[in-house]
Amino acid sequence: MDRILHFFIIFITTFSFSQTKVGSVQFNDSDVFDEVELMLNGAGENDNSYAIGLYLDLDFDVDDLEDGVKVAEKDATMSLTIKITSSIVNEDFKQIIRNGLERATDGNSYLLEDQIRDFFELLPGEIYKYDIFKILYEKGGKLSLYKNKELLGTMNDLKFKQALFKIWLGENSVNAQLKDDLLGSFDPNPVLGKWKTFDKKTGVAINIVQIYMLEDKVYGAILEMLRHSEKDDVCYECQGEDKNQKVEGLVILKGLKSKGENKYAGGKYTNIRDGKVSDCVIWIEEDRINVLKVKYKGSGGVHEWKKVKE
Repeated sequence: MDRILHFFIIFITTFSFSQTKVGSVQFNDSDVFDEVELMLNGAGENDNSYAIGLYLDLDFDVDDLEDGVKVAEKDATMSLTIKITSSIVNEDFKQIIRNGLERATDGNSYLLEDQIRDFFELLPGEIYKYDIFKILYEKGGKLSLYKNKELLGTMNDLKFKQALFKIWLGENSVNAQLKDDLLGSFDPNPVLGKWKTFDKKTGVAINIVQIYMLEDKVYGAILEMLRHSEKDDVCYECQGEDKNQKVEGLVILKGLKSKGENKYAGGKYTNIRDGKVSDCVIWIEEDRINVLKVKYKGSGGVHEWKKVKE
């Protein structure tokens, strides 16, 4: 996790945040939650009363997004950001939560009554249009509630978190379309995720690269060097801001743009062995979706990276 934050923090200091518009409000495509960097997975609107966005950790398994229940039940850092878009009173907001929990638990929310009351105690006495609530869950059980960047309080209960997130992600969610919006109803981009790279001559694995998107462009950072002797390596030959940075956490794919289905080009690749920066193209063939083809100047041909299954 520290390595992921390392390369992401370096990256966002160079590029401005992009935003996703939902109705009349906007969500940052990446946001900070109590010093935790999360990425917007999807966002939607519910009955013109509020808009909500689901934020996930960069290393969240993309395959899990096919199942909202699995996302809600996962003990992984994530957040829901709720933006109030119409006038609503405290009791109305509580009723939205209570009704949602009753649906999420198949009528058994009474089993969580103590936790529900504890959560309601955290809510402010007044709620206004344009208020922003953030529900941050951190791996290990800590649940924090914020209003307009102010911490209202914390709880520590995985079961309550699971039920709370199922209000919007469960089998009987409050709004089926909203659930699809949060999970990203489009087909998952097969380029994204973790990829294991290999030495083209020997076939020996080198590292694991996390590929992600920001501002509609593809980036890839070294998540882990697989040889123990290389875990603390520094890229002395790299250029610019990458010079003298640790190899683990280094963004080696930058700014690739879509050139058709599952193909990206027009960006740069950094070779950690000699620091050279070259034009790069990556693509996936339809009949081999677990193999990422990578080609750059001086690559000696096409490299094949293999999908890391979790």
